[in-house]
Amino acid sequence: MKLKTIFLSLGLLSATGAVAAPVQWVGNGHWYEFVSTPLSFGDAVADAATHTYLGLGGHLVTVTSADENAFVHGLTGGAAAWLGASDAVVEGEWRWVSGPEAGQLLTYTNWGPGEPNNAGNEDFAVYNNPWGGGLWNDRPDAGIAYIVEYSAPVPEPETYAMLLVGLGIIGFAGRRLRKNS
Repeated sequence: MKLKTIFLSLGLLSATGAVAAPVQWVGNGHWYEFVSTPLSFGDAVADAATHTYLGLGGHLVTVTSADENAFVHGLTGGAAAWLGASDAVVEGEWRWVSGPEAGQLLTYTNWGPGEPNNAGNEDFAVYNNPWGGGLWNDRPDAGIAYIVEYSAPVPEPETYAMLLVGLGIIGFAGRRLRKNS
C-alpha cells in the first residue's frame, strides 16, 4: 500500500488505479489521458472533472478537429471510450457537456456510417464502437473507458470586463501623467 501512495503522490497512478500517463498534443497544447476503468457516461464526466495534471483541470474529452480526433484515437488502442458529447437534453442536438466547449453544439464530428441513429435511446457519444478507427457512435449509458482532457479554464465574461476596465484605467492614468509632465 505504501508504494501505491508514493505513485499517487508522484502522479504516476490515478485515483481510479489506471496508470496515469497524460500525453500532450501540440495542436492545442492540451494533455490527454486514457482511463480504462469502465464508468457510466455521467460518472465519467464527474470523475474526469476531479482530475488535474500540471495545474490544469480535467474534463471528458472534447474533439474539435480531424487532427485532434486522430491523435486522441491513438490513445484508445482501439477500445471503446466516452467522448464528452450528448444529445440527452434535445434529441438530435449534439452538444459538448464538459470542458471549455461545454454547452456548445458540435462543429466537428466523425460519426460512423448511419450514425447517430438513436437506436434504443442512445444519447452519448463514444469512440470505436462498433467500427473502430476513431469513428463515433451514439450509444446508451453503460460502463466503458473514457478519455480525460486537461486544459486551462476559459475565463468567465466578467474576467474580460474587469480586464478591459483595468486597461482603461491604466490608459487614462498614463495620459494624465504624460499631460502633467
